[in-house]
Amino acid sequence: MGKPKKIILIKNTFKQPLISVIILNYNTLQLTLDCVASIKKYTSKNIAVEYIIVDNASANNEGYLLNNIFKDKEGCKVLQSQINVGFGAGNVLGAQQAKGRYYAFINSDVLFNEDCFSEMVSFMENNNDIGVCGVQILNGEGEKTISHRPFEGVRYKLLGKKFLYSTNSKIPKINAELKTPTQVDFVIGSFMFFNAKAYRDCGGFDPNIFLYYEEFDICYRIKKMGYKTVFLPNICYIHLEGQSGGFNILKKKEHLLSYLYVIRKNFSFSKLWIIKNYLLITYFFKAIFKPKYRPLFKFLLLPGKGLSHSLRYKQKQLE
Repeated sequence: MGKPKKIILIKNTFKQPLISVIILNYNTLQLTLDCVASIKKYTSKNIAVEYIIVDNASANNEGYLLNNIFKDKEGCKVLQSQINVGFGAGNVLGAQQAKGRYYAFINSDVLFNEDCFSEMVSFMENNNDIGVCGVQILNGEGEKTISHRPFEGVRYKLLGKKFLYSTNSKIPKINAELKTPTQVDFVIGSFMFFNAKAYRDCGGFDPNIFLYYEEFDICYRIKKMGYKTVFLPNICYIHLEGQSGGFNILKKKEHLLSYLYVIRKNFSFSKLWIIKNYLLITYFFKAIFKPKYRPLFKFLLLPGKGLSHSLRYKQKQLE
């Protein structure tokens, strides 16, 4: 993907940062502080970074606390939303204030354990056709976890990953031991590193999506614009993603809503029809043997399974 060449980094001035780091905070004050501290610790002093923290209407005045903590810090800005607008709209809000040549959208529960930015910038500078890249994710125990995935179309849903891989050799397996930068369908959204122009060209994150499938959607649109999504396997970061505390019916519904919305938006009507009916059949049989799936089957039967059913409008239940 191009022979590496020496690059000149922008000097450490916050009037024109090289990288805009955008972090969403939702009741994760200490995690957000730890995230920023880890990025600063491992980022080269030669790379100018600005930090834009978007508080998504956290409880306990976290937005005001963050503002007080960062108000005198050079290159740091805190934006406070009056409601929880979700992942997509929260990142859009942050990106509107960004001035960098690159946008790094980073979850608050991410920790850097090495200098990620230097190699990512070098790679992007030498490959102008790259729209977004991601790197290897480690869990809290330092174990590798899934860092990229294929688009979940008809072949994926109906016939599974193995069939998809066997019919398209260009799609790397999600657990493949990759050694070199590799083009993938989409990278996991806990840390996405965008060429700012590519981000703007594709329209940015979709603010209609409250949770789930945001990275699927934006990477699909970036691909349609002629940009590539690339996974860099030789860099890693830690994602302290909490394990689910059980079967959460509200979030399961949100997952289905977001998925069907992204399919309806980006794929043909025939593909949407096939996938939707496949899901109905799947949840019908699940509901027979596991009663906890019955609400999801009934939910899929409802006419117009639109975003009006989103957790965006049930925020008291989400908290």
